[in-house]
Amino acid sequence: MAFVQRRKGPDVVGSFGLLQPLADGSKLILKEPISPSSANFPLFRMAPVATFMLSLVARAVVPFDYGMVLSDPNIGLLYLFAISSLGVYGIIIAGWSSN
Repeated sequence: MAFVQRRKGPDVVGSFGLLQPLADGSKLILKEPISPSSANFPLFRMAPVATFMLSLVARAVVPFDYGMVLSDPNIGLLYLFAISSLGVYGIIIAGWSSN
């Protein structure tokens, strides 16, 4: 699988693949950013950030332990549905900004 994705596999990077996240992260950082020439650059770059941030914000209602939650659990399901439905806008903005 690593050969198809042009990356080094877990058996090559460190012992037991412990350095695999570092290898994948450095490859991600060093990759050349590709964007369409007619794209609205700020919106095109902010769309994945918005989608990722909304997915992190949705975790606020997930309880950590018994009685340990960041928000009111009574409204948690409604909050989770609302935030997860907003995540779609990041995908729509990415498509719209690329013209």
